[in-house]
Amino acid sequence: MTTTLPNSLARGPVALLFFVVLGLFSGCASYQLGAPAELPFKTIYIRPTSNDSFAPQAQAIVSSQLRKQLIRDGRVQLVSNEAEADTVLAVNLAEYRRSSGARRSTDTVVASDFIISLTADISLYNPSKGDYFFEDRRLTGSTKTYTENPYETGLRTQAYQQSEYQAMPLLARDLARKIADEVLSVW
Repeated sequence: MTTTLPNSLARGPVALLFFVVLGLFSGCASYQLGAPAELPFKTIYIRPTSNDSFAPQAQAIVSSQLRKQLIRDGRVQLVSNEAEADTVLAVNLAEYRRSSGARRSTDTVVASDFIISLTADISLYNPSKGDYFFEDRRLTGSTKTYTENPYETGLRTQAYQQSEYQAMPLLARDLARKIADEVLSVW
């Protein structure tokens, strides 16, 4: 004896599957790759970074990382002359801080790693109108620096200055990424 399902019961799962597939395709139909908005400028000049912080020689590293971030994005073209630019970016490194992130297990007075942060004030100038897109926005990048190697078997520890020196490109990259995001996003 064979039993057959009524026609109305067989249509239920098919209809449900149809609406699920329809919902998936219609949800992805409006997705667009890339940036959502058109920037009001095509070219940018980056003034030499000034350093009012105590970060040693950080302006060159931040400038280099910032240029890499803007080139990687591809929506703006870097120019070497301020007169040729649609907009001008000024970056001032304003503050450099270090604070202990973790203490040694054998001596709680001595830090085993530090959190270093670098704060910049940025301004984006529009030379054609003579005003600013934004002025003196404060952004902070941070990273950790480790003064001891947990995998070392001896008692040797990494000097703080060496670990800070090694962490500076990471700190500059984090700050440059935040600056590029601020410049290339919709304000």
